[in-house]
Amino acid sequence: DLDVTQFCGFSGGECSMLRASARARATRYWLPALTFAVPRRLCSASAVRVEFGIASLPDPSKKRGEDAHIISCPPPPATRAWAGVFDGVGGWASSGVDPSKYSRELARLVDLELHQQVAGGEPSDLREALHAAASANAQIGSCTACIAAVCTDGRISTLNVGDSGVWVLRRREDAAEPAESPVADAPPAFSLVHRSQVQQHAFNTPFQLGTQSRDSAADGELGSFAGVAGDMVLLASDGLFDNLSELDIRILVSEFSATPAQKIAETLAWVAQKVSFDENRRSPFEVEAKRHGFNFKGGKVDDTTVLVLKLVAAADGDSAGSRTRHGPPRAMGPAGQE
Repeated sequence: DLDVTQFCGFSGGECSMLRASARARATRYWLPALTFAVPRRLCSASAVRVEFGIASLPDPSKKRGEDAHIISCPPPPATRAWAGVFDGVGGWASSGVDPSKYSRELARLVDLELHQQVAGGEPSDLREALHAAASANAQIGSCTACIAAVCTDGRISTLNVGDSGVWVLRRREDAAEPAESPVADAPPAFSLVHRSQVQQHAFNTPFQLGTQSRDSAADGELGSFAGVAGDMVLLASDGLFDNLSELDIRILVSEFSATPAQKIAETLAWVAQKVSFDENRRSPFEVEAKRHGFNFKGGKVDDTTVLVLKLVAAADGDSAGSRTRHGPPRAMGPAGQE
C-alpha cells in the first residue's frame, strides 16, 4: 500500500481516512465548503464514456473561494462533454473587487458558448468559445482559464491560459491491475503522458483574461491528444500543482484508480490543501520560487479545484443513449449543508 505519511506527513488516522472507500458523506466533513457532485457520465456506443469527479476547496482564510468551474454533458446525440477551471486573480480584492465574480461569470459564458456550438452542429472550438465569453463578460476582474473537451471516440482537446493545467495520466502497460498486490518499490501504475504548459509573464504572474489585461484567448495553448479507455484527465487550479509534485499526483491517482472519479478528485484536493499548511515541506512552489531567486518555504495556501475525467470503455456499464444530469453542481458546506 501507498505510505502517504512518507510524502505528505499524514498521521496514521488521516491515512486511514484517505484509504477508506465509499465514504462520500464523511468526505463532506474533511473538506470545508466542498463543491460536491455526484459523478456524471456521458454515455455512448462509441469508444469511451466519461465519468466526472469534482472537488473545489476555498482558501480557508477567505470568505469565499475565487475559483470557478464547469462540467457539461449534453444528452445524445451530442458526442462530446467538456470541463473547465477558472482561477480568479485574488489581487483584485485590494481594490474592493470580489475576484470570484469575474471567474464565475466567465465560466458560465464559456459553458453557454459551447452549448450553442453543440446546438448548431458545430465542432467544439474552445478558443472561439473562450474569446466570445471573455468579450461578453461585463464583470470587473480577471482569471486564468483551462478547458478540456472529450469526444466519445477518445479525442481530447484542451486550451490553457495561465497557470492552471490539464494533465492526462495513463496506466503503464507493465503495471499491476488495481486488484493485484503491488510490487515492492515499483513505480506508480500511472504515468503522465500529456500536460499543458504553464503560461506566465514572470514568476507567479500568470497569463489572465479580463479587465486591463493584454492577454487573450489567442494567447492560450491549444492541445490535442488521443485518449483511450482507462486514461485519467485532470484539470486543476494551481492550488493542486503548487503543492503536489508530479510524483505525488501519480501515486495518489494510482492508489485510487479503481475508485470513482469523485473519490479521486476529493482525495487530490484534500491532500493538496493539507500539505499547503506544512512550512517544512519542500513544495513545487518553493522549488519554483527558488529557481526565480525568491525565498519561500513550504506549501502555498490557495483555493484548490480539481476536476477528474475518467475515460471508461463505453461497453463497461451504461447503455447507449441513457441520460445524464446536467447543469452546475451544488455548492455544499461542511456536513453537506447548502
